[in-house]
Amino acid sequence: MTRFLAPLESVFLSGIRRDLTILALCVAVAAVPSRSLRSAEGEGAANGKDQSGAKACRVLADRRAEEPLRTIAKEYAFRTGSQISFRFLPVAEVDALVQKKKAECDVVIDIGEKKGSTSPVGELPGATRVAWKHPTGEPVWAAVLTDNPNAAEFVRFTGGPTGHRLWSESKAGFTITTGKTHAEAFDWVVENRVKHTYPMTAMRMLREIGGIREGICIDIGCGTGNLDVELAKRSKFKIIGLDIDADMKPLFERRVREAKLQDRLSFVTGDAQDLPFEDDYADVIVSRGTLTFIPDIGECLREVDRVLKPTGVAFLGGRYIYTPQAYKISNEKLKKIVEECGVPGAKVVEQRGQWVKIVGPKAPEEANTYQGGPHMLVNRFIADYAITEGKALLVCGSDGGAQQGMQQGFVESTDLEITALYPSDKVAAAAEKRIKEAKLSDRITCKVGTLVDLPFDEGSFDLVAGVGPILIWDHREKKMQEIYRVLRPGGAALVGGKYLYMPDFRKVSSETLRAAAANTGIPSIRISDDMGQWVEIRKGIGNGGLRD
Repeated sequence: MTRFLAPLESVFLSGIRRDLTILALCVAVAAVPSRSLRSAEGEGAANGKDQSGAKACRVLADRRAEEPLRTIAKEYAFRTGSQISFRFLPVAEVDALVQKKKAECDVVIDIGEKKGSTSPVGELPGATRVAWKHPTGEPVWAAVLTDNPNAAEFVRFTGGPTGHRLWSESKAGFTITTGKTHAEAFDWVVENRVKHTYPMTAMRMLREIGGIREGICIDIGCGTGNLDVELAKRSKFKIIGLDIDADMKPLFERRVREAKLQDRLSFVTGDAQDLPFEDDYADVIVSRGTLTFIPDIGECLREVDRVLKPTGVAFLGGRYIYTPQAYKISNEKLKKIVEECGVPGAKVVEQRGQWVKIVGPKAPEEANTYQGGPHMLVNRFIADYAITEGKALLVCGSDGGAQQGMQQGFVESTDLEITALYPSDKVAAAAEKRIKEAKLSDRITCKVGTLVDLPFDEGSFDLVAGVGPILIWDHREKKMQEIYRVLRPGGAALVGGKYLYMPDFRKVSSETLRAAAANTGIPSIRISDDMGQWVEIRKGIGNGGLRD
């Protein structure tokens, strides 16, 4: 899962476009033209106050970082209701003001002259690097100058998971870490940004390959081996991790030793465009976060087709969340590459990422169908919110397949303590019996109640999830407010569905839901039409780590 022939100092990780677009319902951008490019992010910032009446956090910043910083400030305001006001200047002017101690701001941000360099901002007490220019590697330094309560939080957010995703999406070209070697930098990203996603990626890949669970599996761009360990835990595969970077080998082997899987996992140095394997060698070929970095993707796909058995399946791609913008490609371009590569059975899968699937002519029939379902909501929570421990509330309008699948997915993929909320004693009793028979009573507790008046204290849950039309028909605003009330700071909620078989007269437009959301008084609520119709609620920012 490491890129091919790319500069060592830049790091990417799997992921793709953001699953929830920034609607910023409570945020407006005001720009005041002047020579110094003063700007304000969010309502109230123009008069120096945020929504709570507190003084807006003032940021003096290098003009070259304007695009990503504006986007990061919008998201910060959306999550917290606190506003950020900007003053953008050429770096020489920023640094001169810092050196003269005339910055007159709460936070100052600049970009160093070259890779590995410090700067006047970088020399300030407590200064931290929040990003790097791509591909040249100059560090972006940030420092807190005052005791404004939002100053330190904004700097942490800017260099945290969400900030790093937004730096990576910037067209101005930024990446999120660097290191003495590409392998060292890659390992930092794995440990500090995405290690929580490997189990769910492994489970999705196993669903996509149509029930194949033994034989030879090759992982192209294996990196440090995290995905391979998770695949091995859930199958009988003998797994070969292939990477073009030989520096990955000791890191890969360390992971394998820790998992005590040396008898089933091995590392090979090699190029995805010239795979060092004979024809019809592998039963399964996978790859996460590598495909768009390969110089000739079509040649890679032809090589995969050559090495894959007629009974085999390949699933290659990712979400590319932390991938520098320069290495991302559109679905349209990828589809054209796949069409022109001449590989039979190859197609692009756009659900929850950007993937290429190759199904051999004698592969299991189920490999030809999209493997969606409730587990995809679980994947969405893990990938987008990094909530894998703590307490979860799963709102269940019934105890059907969707609800059971969601519960099973969270049990398999997380360490969350789960409360399943049912609308009646009868439904809850039946669910409780099923859960006991499945020996999941230690993980799932059943409760009876309604969203209009949740039977829980304020701040009880890190996560609230639900599948079905439980928010759309009545008491919409009250239900949204109740969900927000029971969330802990840093928590997230996602409730909704696709409603594929619902009659049109029963459906509620997203515009109607947005109007209801705007009336709740919740600063951080969005309505998303991505893969269905969803209500997303965030409650502030957490304490760092894999989530913010």
